[in-house]
Amino acid sequence: MGHAVAGAAVAATAVAVTGGIGPFNPRPLPGGEEWPGRGLEYIVPTYLPYAGKDVVVVGGGDSAVDWALGLEGVAESVTLVHRRDEFRAHAHSVRMLEASSVTVVTSAQPVSINGDGLISSLTIRDTKTKETRDLPAQAVVAALGFTADITPLEAWGLAVEERHILVDTTMATNLPRVFAAGDITEYTGKVRLISVGFGEAATAVCNAAIVIDPSATVFPGHSTEGAQA
Repeated sequence: MGHAVAGAAVAATAVAVTGGIGPFNPRPLPGGEEWPGRGLEYIVPTYLPYAGKDVVVVGGGDSAVDWALGLEGVAESVTLVHRRDEFRAHAHSVRMLEASSVTVVTSAQPVSINGDGLISSLTIRDTKTKETRDLPAQAVVAALGFTADITPLEAWGLAVEERHILVDTTMATNLPRVFAAGDITEYTGKVRLISVGFGEAATAVCNAAIVIDPSATVFPGHSTEGAQA
């Protein structure tokens, strides 16, 4: 299998776009623009680098709660800051959080990261009282979720609705010979399951074949229908 090369031109008679929901970019932490790599991280692939540190995790979803729990016992201290009173994480994980040694601060938002070269504290603001206070931290994990971006595809002139490409029942887009399949598509009754995505890819390819060769048929037949030896 070949590998794509940036800037390479590929000749094709039809295109099937299967881009998931686009490239992921982490939601930025307010006041954290200058701190990535200096104590601010957006994912936690391993807990060992946090050993002996005061860590503040910001967020209220599954990743935030799971990482806070995973850091417990590794970090010197773990504080979880969430802007709401209730968490979006799975109920079982929230119960584990409540029973843990993690300090939970709700109804609070980060204001700024402080330090000289490396992080020394995180300033948070109470969303109700508007009072601010500093939390000791040598590391901050921003688990605020990710956003998907399909702007480059929109530049093609594709019909897009809420970051999804609109297709018909043949998986055809509004552009001639351009089809799409998977999570990147949108149509009435869309079900976002992996199995559905596989079916959409087959539908797109079979219908693209007809556009390329009108003598072809939508249903290619089963492999067991071939000639027997």
